[in-house]
Amino acid sequence: MKIYLKIYLSIVGLLIAILGIDGYLSINQDVTNFNRDMKTDALLIGQAMSGMVEHTWKVTGEDEAIRLINNANKKEHSIKIRWVWLDNSAAAPYLPQAPLEMLFRVLQGQNVSLVIKTKEGKESRCTYVPITTVSQRQGAIEFSESLLALKHHIYKSCLRVLVITMLLLLASALLLWYIVKKMITKPLKRLIEKAREIGRGNLAVDIFISGKDEISELGATMNTMSKELSTARKALQTENEARLAALDELRHAERLATIGKFSAEMAHELGTPLNVITGRSKLIRTESLGPNEVIECSRIIGEQAERVTKIIRNLLGFARHSSPKRTLIDIEQIAGLVLEILKPRARKKQIVLEFTKNGQIPRLVIDPIQIQQVMINLITNGIQAMPHGGRLGLELGVQDVCNPNIKNSLQKNYATVRITDEGEGIAEENLKHLFDPFFSTKETGEGTGLGLSITHGIVEDYGGWIEVKSQTGQGSCFTVFLPLEEDK
Repeated sequence: MKIYLKIYLSIVGLLIAILGIDGYLSINQDVTNFNRDMKTDALLIGQAMSGMVEHTWKVTGEDEAIRLINNANKKEHSIKIRWVWLDNSAAAPYLPQAPLEMLFRVLQGQNVSLVIKTKEGKESRCTYVPITTVSQRQGAIEFSESLLALKHHIYKSCLRVLVITMLLLLASALLLWYIVKKMITKPLKRLIEKAREIGRGNLAVDIFISGKDEISELGATMNTMSKELSTARKALQTENEARLAALDELRHAERLATIGKFSAEMAHELGTPLNVITGRSKLIRTESLGPNEVIECSRIIGEQAERVTKIIRNLLGFARHSSPKRTLIDIEQIAGLVLEILKPRARKKQIVLEFTKNGQIPRLVIDPIQIQQVMINLITNGIQAMPHGGRLGLELGVQDVCNPNIKNSLQKNYATVRITDEGEGIAEENLKHLFDPFFSTKETGEGTGLGLSITHGIVEDYGGWIEVKSQTGQGSCFTVFLPLEEDK
């Protein structure tokens, strides 16, 4: 109900502001009217009494006039009426409540009404009506009325505003709670659940929200979006499958091209055991051998046949076109098989292949054919970069590093395949183009320009990367980083 609270607090603030301003203005107006009425009432009574008092003063004297004023005071309950003298010589009962300096206008014959604070600390409104006496001594009728009634009125007005405000807030809270729950919260929960279903990949669930407001329009829009996403996902899946198929075909074609390059070396490699088999079989046909010699010839023929079978099996395994299948496998076995396949070509180039294993390497979840292709492409490049022979090393290990392709990645253990050659090296300006498709620094016929690009793509598919270090004339070092099983 977060939306409810936000809306309600906004309404509360608005209501309090409006009602507060209205109450303040209303109470101020009431106070003004109350004061005006008090002043008007006092002046009306004063004007009515002034003529009577002056006449009585002239006809019957001072005592009778003051008695008339006292009788009028007894009849009034809210207003206190008494006679006051406006000079310093007046006795205490006839002194005005207001200071004499505030009554200078009364001395000039004007009516005066003002609010004063009594000795008891209470406020009252005092109105003075001047009276002309026979002795020419300045006096006036004082009408005083306590302001407690005004304060009581203000208190009641504030209480009324407070009660109305509380009732409005309570009513608005109940009404808003019902509206928000029925028209906002419930539809929003359904929209949130729909969004979560979309996030989980379920695009088949439709949502229906009645009404013609923005929320129902949003629900219809999400249904339309789900259908469009479903269509786009199917199209993307079809396109991705086609891309993967094309990529697989390209990788297979590159493997066949590699096999084609090895054909001459393989023919020579197969020729040696076949010649041995042919020679031994001819010796057996001469029938001039003793039993032990025939057995020895048979054993040699069997060994050479197994050698031929192993060579052909390795080549067929590498050349076979099959869908990528990742299994838990020992990468050392793949490295040994690759070196066995490439040994004839290296021997022809007078290159010594060296294998090193640093520590225990956990088994990886990989496709053996793909990783074979990675190693063969990199080692083949190294062989081609060493026209005068030398040493080419294949080193397996584990290294704790951060993935440079992931920002702020943590250090993890990666299996490393490091291939080091003593070749001609790679020019600095060519390093950034090494993995671009169809980029090649070899002579025509030596390469397709796809080997390193395909190698780079395979390694990236596993969440790894290739690090290259090379200097012209000092050889090259390619390091392949592959995530370990526990990191994937």
